[in-house]
Amino acid sequence: MTPSAFSLAVYGIYLLANGVGLAIAPSVLLALLGLPPTEEPWIRVLGLVAGEIGFYFLFAARKGISSFFPATVYGRGAATLVFLALVVFKLGPVQLLLFAAVDLLTAIWTHLAIKRERTV
Repeated sequence: MTPSAFSLAVYGIYLLANGVGLAIAPSVLLALLGLPPTEEPWIRVLGLVAGEIGFYFLFAARKGISSFFPATVYGRGAATLVFLALVVFKLGPVQLLLFAAVDLLTAIWTHLAIKRERTV
């Protein structure tokens, strides 16, 4: 597995873990983040979507579908900006900055790995 594929696999596991947590026990995961519990069905739907996307990341990483890798950098960069905007405009809780940090750091990791692989 290339370094860029490995970075995608790690992010995929992160998404899968969040997805499973939100789908099965959303209030537990929310409590860990200092957020109020909920039994709204949308949180479980979000968990399903996050888990599904995590699976796609793992699949692409394992199969070495490198044409997918740069798209994930752009997507995670955009997600970072949206999380930041939600917090700045007081449309979301400050805990969203944790997700922004993970997205930004893993996007940078993948981007640098892709650049290194292209120069080898």
